[in-house]
Amino acid sequence: MTTVTLTFDPDNPAEVEKARALLDRLVPARSAPDPETVRQRVIALLRGYGEKRTEYIRHVARASPGSADYDDLVAIVGSPKAVGGTHSAIERAWRAKNMPGPFIATDDLGSAHMDETLADIVLAVLHDVIDEPDPLRAATF
Repeated sequence: MTTVTLTFDPDNPAEVEKARALLDRLVPARSAPDPETVRQRVIALLRGYGEKRTEYIRHVARASPGSADYDDLVAIVGSPKAVGGTHSAIERAWRAKNMPGPFIATDDLGSAHMDETLADIVLAVLHDVIDEPDPLRAATF
């Protein structure tokens, strides 16, 4: 084990950037998972969710690359407290699947956004797997 001491002025953007660059060199680069792995993890995540969480995720993904408005998210899940609980549960489940970064990120005003590539995968999974899992079966009488 190695001990590293880093001293910098947090109010000085240049020093913060130098410190960040040093820390980034110390952390091994984590390779991004391939799209099929992400797709399978999204499927696993969404299969366990009911209508409100699914619609919360759908609304954020549709807003990509922009942000979903906080008031819209409250209307979807029912209350401000429910937005926090929903977001927290989704993030815990995403991390439990050993996936990098946030699934949904929020800003200081509560608006939520998702990585655009991830949003594309989420919307495809919602359409192909969740909303219409087997169109041929649905067409049979």
